[in-house]
Amino acid sequence: MSVASAADLGYPEAAVIESAPSPIDVAFGVKFTTDYVFRGVTQSKGDPAIQGYAELQAFDWVYAGIWSSSVNGFATDPAAEVDFYAGLRHTWDAFTLDVGGLYYYYPGEEGPKRFQLDYWEIYAKPSYAFGNFGSITGNVYWTSDFVNTGADGTYLSAIAKVNLPLETIPDVSFYVSGELGKQWIGKTDNKYGNVNLVNYLTWNAGIGATYKAATLEFRYSDSDLSRNDCAINNGARWVCGDRYMVSLSFDTAFSKLK
Repeated sequence: MSVASAADLGYPEAAVIESAPSPIDVAFGVKFTTDYVFRGVTQSKGDPAIQGYAELQAFDWVYAGIWSSSVNGFATDPAAEVDFYAGLRHTWDAFTLDVGGLYYYYPGEEGPKRFQLDYWEIYAKPSYAFGNFGSITGNVYWTSDFVNTGADGTYLSAIAKVNLPLETIPDVSFYVSGELGKQWIGKTDNKYGNVNLVNYLTWNAGIGATYKAATLEFRYSDSDLSRNDCAINNGARWVCGDRYMVSLSFDTAFSKLK
């Protein structure tokens, strides 16, 4: 019997009690991209990649997750990149602070362990939202063992996002965003011959459209690394330079599924 028919029969109407939102949630998503570029360097040999993640969120403060992507072109030929991460994230009005750490794991690598790629970073990511206009985010990442080379590494960047006031299609929103960053890398240890790796600037810019849980995006990425500098840092000249990517992603959470 429906609620309407019950009311018609004169039964007392049940009170509607809204339950409090759960303090625990799980966010998850998947992404298809024509190229996986990380800090100005392709991780998929310029080929398409598929990526996905799942993140446990608790009490609007604590989170832990796993993110993975297909990769290609590495000398050690790993099966994938798998990132494990955890931290604290909280929002006060328009300001959000996110601090934590992550571990980059490359399963199935070939060759001696000392030349494999697994390493860790810690990070802080403050951000400020300007209402519906957009947001600005800062990023700082640090490690004492950049890509298992024994070198210190610091990455600092700023990301700006502007929401475009276009309402041509119902439930579709548009945005532009860009990032400017710098990667500092110290001297490698003896296993790499005490090589001075090259510090560099990297940048990217893109435009995207979102519809409910889906996002379609076009993005350009580049750096100021020369071909020779690229070979020093990455062992190949062709992995740097300008890149153009198209991606389609889907992101949601258990709390949004109804």
